[in-house]
Amino acid sequence: MNIHRQFDIILFDLEGTLVDFQWRIHAGVDEALGVLKNAGIDPSLFGELPTYADVYNKTQDIVCTMEAEEAKKLSGLLTAVYDKYDLDALSRWKPYPDTKQILEQLAICGYRMGIVSNCGAFAVNAILKRFNFPKYFEIIISRNDVKYLKPHPHGLNMALEKFCAPAERTLFIGDSLNDILAADRVPMPSCFLSNGESLVTGESADFATFQITSIAKLPNILIN
Repeated sequence: MNIHRQFDIILFDLEGTLVDFQWRIHAGVDEALGVLKNAGIDPSLFGELPTYADVYNKTQDIVCTMEAEEAKKLSGLLTAVYDKYDLDALSRWKPYPDTKQILEQLAICGYRMGIVSNCGAFAVNAILKRFNFPKYFEIIISRNDVKYLKPHPHGLNMALEKFCAPAERTLFIGDSLNDILAADRVPMPSCFLSNGESLVTGESADFATFQITSIAKLPNILIN
């Protein structure tokens, strides 16, 4: 890596980016929509074929129109579904073979690093601790820290504020269309890792600043 670097800070998504993708998207969305329907929320409000982020973010808008107790109850029902699927994925998550080596290399080179994940705090912290990864990250932003999930830029903007960093000196690496859309909406440079969630959804993000097929190839794009 060249001392004349393009970026000072590297932000990562978690699932599908640092660890393999295991979240059962379709089952999770179906269960969430069923829970919401039973609570009196019209599924058509979420449109055709909503993503798990669509369902979560739209529900956040819906609860804003409710009385406090009703909103708390509905949020709790949805959170329970997402936490359930987080734990299911956590039981199978494994880091990619090159993840630890790349994180160590970036740390040695002086890059500051953080995580912005749509997964909940318990699962995120559990998998990081399992493989001794917390030492690499100055900040960790999970679903519990934000109102809206990616593709909303809330989490990335929060990370930039915490780092007191300019967006143009920060690179966000993610494996889904939602990740790259979030970066685009900041706006900030992005890197699309094509072997994670996109293998399940079939969605690509050709408009990302960079594209890689393996986390092992990240150092190549950091060289100025």
